[in-house]
Amino acid sequence: MMNNYNGNVAAVSGLWRNGGGCGACYEVWCKLPQYCNRKGVIVVATDYGVGDRTEFIMSKHGFSGLALNGDASKALFKRGVVDIGFKRVPCKYNGYIKLHIQESSRNPGYFAVLFLNVNGVSDITAVQMWQRKLQRWEPLRRVYGAVFDFANPPNGAILLRLQLSYKWLPLITIPANWKPGATYGTKIQPY
Repeated sequence: MMNNYNGNVAAVSGLWRNGGGCGACYEVWCKLPQYCNRKGVIVVATDYGVGDRTEFIMSKHGFSGLALNGDASKALFKRGVVDIGFKRVPCKYNGYIKLHIQESSRNPGYFAVLFLNVNGVSDITAVQMWQRKLQRWEPLRRVYGAVFDFANPPNGAILLRLQLSYKWLPLITIPANWKPGATYGTKIQPY
């Protein structure tokens, strides 16, 4: 997930939106001109967290990216909490959407998937799996963040569709011999 953002991650509170905000990108800048550069830093929301009067709990790498230089970085870390401004920006990953099969998955019996490298400003709002025997789409459950699961998936290849905000993306096929811990590429990118 972090190939373009070099460890610039943040836990967020209100922006987390019960996991819907996982993977969203934000431009964050510090409001202390004596310590902070003007461009700020781009961070990716990867977790839920509540800090001391703050919306973002930034990684050390991301937080130091706010600073003018090394001495200013030390001063910021000493302060711990700083006034910031932020805005949502499009995520810009190299390549296509990837699916990582969670290690807790079992083929057959239980399927959990994490979606990576989703470009743009849309949130993952729904994931569905095609049920061949029933001839219908069934929703996956949002477990946490961008992780969705399904108990007792069908045997064979798994056919998924992913909704970003209000747009359904093309179908994604996961091979029948999928393995926990494996990451599968797609040829899909929303923008």
